[in-house]
Amino acid sequence: MRYIKNPEHPNIPICKYLRAKASYVPDMQNEHYMEIHYPYDQFYCLKTLHNVGPDDDVVCPEDCLPQRACYEPLRVPTLFAEGNDGGTGSEKT
Repeated sequence: MRYIKNPEHPNIPICKYLRAKASYVPDMQNEHYMEIHYPYDQFYCLKTLHNVGPDDDVVCPEDCLPQRACYEPLRVPTLFAEGNDGGTGSEKT
C-alpha cells in the first residue's frame, strides 16, 4: 500500500485529514503533492475545518503525526496504484 508523503517527515505518511487552503483534494497520483503547498499555505483539519485539530493542537505537516489520537495516514487507493490505469484500457503491455 502506498501513502502520500509528509514533506516535513518523509518516512511518515501525511494525515488524511490535513488539507492546505490551496488544495482541497489530494493529488493521489503524486505522493509528494503536499510539497507543492508546503511551507507557504495555510493548513486546516477536515475534522474541525479549522487550523486546530480535534485535540486542540495546531494543524500542519510537522505536527500532524501518528502520536496524535486523531491521526490517520492518507493511503493511495488501489485505483491510483502504480501501473493501474483506472480501467480505461490504456495500460501498457
